[in-house]
Amino acid sequence: MKKNVLLSIIVPIYNVEKYIGSLVNSLVKQTNKNFEVIFIDDGSTDESVQILKEIMAGSEQEFSFKLLQQVNQGLSSARNIGILNATGEYIFFLDSDDEIEINFVETILTSCYKYSQPDTLIFDYSSIDEFGNALDSNYGHGSIYRQKDLCTSEQILTALSKGEIPTTAWSFVTKRSVIEKHDLLFSVGKKFEDNNFTPKVFYFSKNIVVISLRLYRYRKRPGSIMSNQKSFSDDAIFVIYDLLDFYNQYKIRELGAVVGNLVMATLASFPDSKKLYNELNPIRKKVFKDYISISIEKRHTKRIKMYVKMYVLSSYVGYKLYRLVKDKHWK
Repeated sequence: MKKNVLLSIIVPIYNVEKYIGSLVNSLVKQTNKNFEVIFIDDGSTDESVQILKEIMAGSEQEFSFKLLQQVNQGLSSARNIGILNATGEYIFFLDSDDEIEINFVETILTSCYKYSQPDTLIFDYSSIDEFGNALDSNYGHGSIYRQKDLCTSEQILTALSKGEIPTTAWSFVTKRSVIEKHDLLFSVGKKFEDNNFTPKVFYFSKNIVVISLRLYRYRKRPGSIMSNQKSFSDDAIFVIYDLLDFYNQYKIRELGAVVGNLVMATLASFPDSKKLYNELNPIRKKVFKDYISISIEKRHTKRIKMYVKMYVLSSYVGYKLYRLVKDKHWK
């Protein structure tokens, strides 16, 4: 009799022939085989899928897998197809140029048993270069990974608003029922699709397990979506407005702080876009009280800086001046 699958791993594939072998090997070597992998070929034009087929045919994997194919529609569409085809109790989104540690599945499932099937689990990660060499990284390695083991959604959203955990969809494992019950899908045709998906997952997850281990290996490489993100300001605006709508629906200050942090990070990523500033400044004003109250440590000097920033950013000229002096004076 076929055993119940506990974890569905969703892997969109698009032109990653240099990295697909490393990813598949990290799956084959897992110490716990109670998972399925759903590969979605998003119209690759290189040898990615052929390499995948050859590796899978030549290995004696003990997990189930399926390969789905579609014309190129983007990462969001591929992930959504994976969600609709998943059968596991939990879902995990794995990017096809990254890797997972060989104890990833075992650690996740052990934690699920230990904490009586939590809604979501988060874990730390390592950064690697295109050749697999370790890189230093500062983003998303917050103290919450070492201070907590079971958190509420409010605590995780607070950490998210402070940049202590990544917003990326690969930074957590969540129950399929959380996604299905609340009709959570990625915004098709948009970049930055994690920014308005991950906070929703965290909001609807009432008990979240925090794993201190670095279980994911995130590859920084030239030509990736994230390395070219400054070309997509319209998409950045879309996902922020979508998340703002979500905040307006549920009205908790932790979500407001997440929106505020996203606005500030986006403005920093597009410092020369007056259009972006004009679009996002009203949102900044609307959620800044939540952002200040949640995201900023209660140290006197830091709070003064943030209030000054709020005043300076009230005009585009002030915003440009702020960008000119920020790195020099406010490190």
